[in-house]
Amino acid sequence: MKIKNLLLTIFFLTIFITPILGYTDSHTDFDTSLVAGIQYQYSQPTKILFTQIEGSYESLNLSTQDYLDVIYYYSITKLKLGNIPFHYAIDENGDVFSTQNVDALKLTDEQYIVIAYLSNNPQVSNKARNSILEVANDLSYKYGITQYDTYSYNIVETEDILSKLELVDPNNLFFTSIDDSLEEWEISEREHLDYEAEIENIEYEESVEIGNTLQVKVTVKNGNDFVWLSDKYPIYISVKDSRESIYALNGEWDSFSKPVHISSDRYVLPGESIEMTFKLDPKVLPGKNAEAFEIHKFAKEVFLESEFVVEFTVVKGDNTLVKMVSPEFGFVNIRECRWYSCEKIEVANDGEVYIVVKEEEGWYQILFGQDKEGWVYGKYAKEI
Repeated sequence: MKIKNLLLTIFFLTIFITPILGYTDSHTDFDTSLVAGIQYQYSQPTKILFTQIEGSYESLNLSTQDYLDVIYYYSITKLKLGNIPFHYAIDENGDVFSTQNVDALKLTDEQYIVIAYLSNNPQVSNKARNSILEVANDLSYKYGITQYDTYSYNIVETEDILSKLELVDPNNLFFTSIDDSLEEWEISEREHLDYEAEIENIEYEESVEIGNTLQVKVTVKNGNDFVWLSDKYPIYISVKDSRESIYALNGEWDSFSKPVHISSDRYVLPGESIEMTFKLDPKVLPGKNAEAFEIHKFAKEVFLESEFVVEFTVVKGDNTLVKMVSPEFGFVNIRECRWYSCEKIEVANDGEVYIVVKEEEGWYQILFGQDKEGWVYGKYAKEI
């Protein structure tokens, strides 16, 4: 059997992939035990790659399902590849087959979703053109992909390791045919996936003394059938409705409304749980407090079932406290020493509460941030 014009590169035992949600008329199941030892890494797809697969006439006369089965076993046992090297197959009738449950095969510096056209004729049929356009529209909308390539490959076999595939230029007629098929490609600049989370557990102390921070640990489960990726668009915890929080910890939170995000090199598999931790800084009057949070990837687009509330009590302890009072300006300057000529090192918002270290000549030395000290003028501070 002759197979050519495939595309991707596999190095050693690692394939770089992303989850597939894609459009499909049917799904082809293979013996996954053949690739059970492959170690997967996941990353955001950046391009769609189109390639052509040719075969003997006897093979092409098989049903498309049977033909894909032959390609799968041939790729692994004969070509020594890590998996079937494409995600979608489209035949001359325009039927679309999903061949893997993963996306984004790494080739050079790009992460590809690979679409194979099953035909000996490089001129794409009219039925297949319609399917190519439909799949490209779907992938662009879901993943925010704005570019595509058309290539072939050469197999480079190395003893004792998986084969490597090198890019070569495609048949010009196939390249032109793909270009023509995508004349009306509907490109999306960003992804559109429906994210669903499950808040499995929230851990924090029931009370916190002013001057201390409250650590919160949230266990979140991926409720989708695709992998959560954060290498292109970060996944983050946000205050509900993206409001700025009075408990924000300056210098530690990503912003005054976003306490934490998933690391860009971290992915969450379907059904997998991940822990996210952050701190609250309760610069408020003693008493009961609460803040609601939710999980986002894009502003104002909330993961389903991701809202949770942190309820806690702020206690005074044995400390002398002052409340900042500056309704005219909305903030009070915190200075390095107790004079107006001293350098401003931070600001305290109107209504925030701080521990007093000492009082001298109408000025209060207060604790702020992570055990930092500074001075505020007594006119703008009220003991409580």
